[in-house]
Parts: sequence; C-alpha cells; structure tokens
Amino acid sequence: MALNYLIKPSLDTKFFIDYDWWETSRDDLQIYLLTHLSEEQQKALANRDMQDMYDYVHPETGEVFALDALGMAIRESSRSDDFISDHIGLIDSVFRAFLVNGNQPLNARELAAATGRNAATILKTIGGVHIYRGIRPHIASHSADA
Repeated sequence: MALNYLIKPSLDTKFFIDYDWWETSRDDLQIYLLTHLSEEQQKALANRDMQDMYDYVHPETGEVFALDALGMAIRESSRSDDFISDHIGLIDSVFRAFLVNGNQPLNARELAAATGRNAATILKTIGGVHIYRGIRPHIASHSADA
C-alpha cells in the first residue's frame, strides 16, 4: 500500500494488524499464531480439526463471533496475565496487544500501556518503512477488520 510511505507516523498514529499483508508474506499466519500459545495448547490443537468452528461470546460486549480452534485458543491465551510479558520480543508483545484487543487500532502510547514497553521505542520499531508481522499504520480508508 503506497499510502504508508506518505505519512510519517507519530506517537498518536494508530496501528493495527493488516491481515491482508499476511496473504503476500513469506510467513504463515497460522504457524506464527501457534507460537503465541503455550506448549499444552499447541498439543491440544494437534488433536483437533483446525476447521471446527466455535461460538465465542465477547466478555465485555456480549457479541457472538464464530472462531476456529486456533482462534479460540488465542482468545483463551490472551486472557492469561502472562500473555504479554517482558520475556518476549517487542514485535511479539505488540502483536499480542492487538490479539488481546481484537485488533482495534492503537497508537504507540496505548501499545506502551498494554505492553509495558517504551512508546518511542515502539514507534521507532513499527513506524518505519519495514512492516513487521503485518503491523502497519491504520489509514481511515483501509479496514482494520480484514
């Protein structure tokens, strides 16, 4: 998306996970998501059909979503107090913050509050030309619900 090169992100610029980015990436989203699960959850998923769909009720809004087995496992993991910790890398920590909040756009300050990392460091890392794990600036004309 050429528009990303036209803006200089600031601490107030909102970011999100652009799942469309994963379609053209060499990386596999499903494999990457599995790395965010505990070993026990990974083993449990190995015995499930990943295509099985489940109803997930959002605890705050009551909205019901259909999630596959991996999506349910991610939701369960994201409720753990140690899902976002100092023991994981910055990009993984930011990615997990978006997993926790349902990929709602967040700025560097909000990401800092969610991850315990420095806002300026977050901005310097995800606000550059390189796109890490699909995390990019949210542009109003581009949907974050992808």
